[in-house]
Amino acid sequence: MRDYASVLPVLLEADLFSAGWCGSLSPYPGISSEQFAMGALRRSLLKKFISRNTEEAANSSALELFLKINSECATWFMDSSSTTEIEAIALGEAKDFIYRFFYPDNENEFTPILSLLTISEGFGFGNGANIGVKTTDFLSKVGTSSLASTSSVLYDYFAQAISNDPIWSDLESIRLEHRGVDIVQGSRMSFVPKTTEISRTICTEPLLNMLFQQGIKTVLERRLRQVSGIDLTNQQSKNRALARLGSLYGGYGTIDLSSASDSMSLGLVREFFPSNVVRWLELTRSPVTTLPSGSVEKLHMVSSMGNAFTFPLQTVFFLCIVYGVYRAYDIPFMRPSRRSLGNFAVNGDDIIVEDQAYDLVCKLLVKCGFSVNVDKSFNTGLFRESCGRDYFHGRNVRGVYFKRLDTLCDRYSAINRLNVWSAEHGIPLPHTVGFLLKGTRFLPIPFDEDDSAGIKIPYRALRRVDRCRHTNGIKYRYYEPIIPAILVDDVTLQKKLRGWFNNQPAILLSALAGTLRSGEVVPRQHDRPQIRLRTRYSSSWDYIPFVHRYCGAFGDRWKSVSEINLHLS
Repeated sequence: MRDYASVLPVLLEADLFSAGWCGSLSPYPGISSEQFAMGALRRSLLKKFISRNTEEAANSSALELFLKINSECATWFMDSSSTTEIEAIALGEAKDFIYRFFYPDNENEFTPILSLLTISEGFGFGNGANIGVKTTDFLSKVGTSSLASTSSVLYDYFAQAISNDPIWSDLESIRLEHRGVDIVQGSRMSFVPKTTEISRTICTEPLLNMLFQQGIKTVLERRLRQVSGIDLTNQQSKNRALARLGSLYGGYGTIDLSSASDSMSLGLVREFFPSNVVRWLELTRSPVTTLPSGSVEKLHMVSSMGNAFTFPLQTVFFLCIVYGVYRAYDIPFMRPSRRSLGNFAVNGDDIIVEDQAYDLVCKLLVKCGFSVNVDKSFNTGLFRESCGRDYFHGRNVRGVYFKRLDTLCDRYSAINRLNVWSAEHGIPLPHTVGFLLKGTRFLPIPFDEDDSAGIKIPYRALRRVDRCRHTNGIKYRYYEPIIPAILVDDVTLQKKLRGWFNNQPAILLSALAGTLRSGEVVPRQHDRPQIRLRTRYSSSWDYIPFVHRYCGAFGDRWKSVSEINLHLS
């Protein structure tokens, strides 16, 4: 394998110095957006690059941090002795918000939003792995798993919830006869890449716990939309828009938290949330997790990455803190809508607030056991970042991150993303892109194709143009991942799907849930799938999607820098 880690930074610096980079990796007063962008690219390029040499150390660092935070969660308590008057007011308003969030006033009758009925309406399994099933497809989870759970009470609730649904009841009676129910201790920890220094911890949940967690997640997301206008399916774009405004005109500060998903302690939940909510969270969470070494760790955090309700739950909590501070300072709480961004934004631990509320929000978050990442939180100056966008005086200056360069598709993606960065900033990178091109099959594709399918080049740079006789579309070849699928019939399933037995209601439910594709089931999604070469036709080769701002200027720059970077001119 080529030594990308040592060669790419040298070539990138050569390109950047040719473009006038001053060599500074740290922002300084008066820096231009171009200098800032070049420094950001140099810092980012291999920050998340994963190699065998760094993976073990990154996993070790992640485990150490996880255990440290879990220990801190065990000892957390609300220290009211040092609470100032304004903090007390804000915390009181936050608790009131939480109560009204979970107990809406329906004609003077306070009805809890979390109940077996509302949770069961959102039952789901997700696309990831779970304890109690060997594959990740819906059919296996619902029809042939052991339905692992941390509590027999949870299974009793499940049986009660599906008792009036004939399909669920029939498939469960067949599944129960063949597999029964496994009672397990809790989740199982593993690691996924994050940066070269530290991995990200993921705790794989028992299957039945996940079913209920997905139901709670659905209830929380629906209530978030009702109460605050926050829709977690598209909130990222609103966060980014507010962050850009903050970088242009000030007025908004962006807050980022370190390991926020692991830092919400059970004590915090019991302090702020109604008892009915706490009971549901404690019943459906994993009380312990099995570490990679095989030892069992008791969890003092309410949930971790891997639990379905972690993200919306922390969004709810951070929203209540923002609301409490706004009320304490008499700042209008302007919720986002189709016509307005509002004056706050919360998407997990990506928080944006008005600048006058920034300091108190940070203080209360620390008081509640969270750690504000001071390197990624901003309330002054021209820089803001939120939800994967970095803005300097209104311009997106985020760098390009390479995680892997092992496969052909990895290198295609790297080349295409570098060319887009070049077009956004008008800075050619011929040495860097040229190095990635060596030994890589040159497969020209149009701009609107997937980044990993080939190399995007402008129409004018095509050496040969083959057109379809009927549509006049331009013929091109591209790579796509091979997704294995199994025909849904008992004979084929018995041969290819591990542990399958005749459970026709499970097949019917899978079809109704929309998880079968053309009568086929996909048993497992692979991180590094095999690829195959396919043919497609393009009727608009140089079409630039609207996602790229300044479309006209961007399109012209992209054509020019692509030809320079790819040595086509």
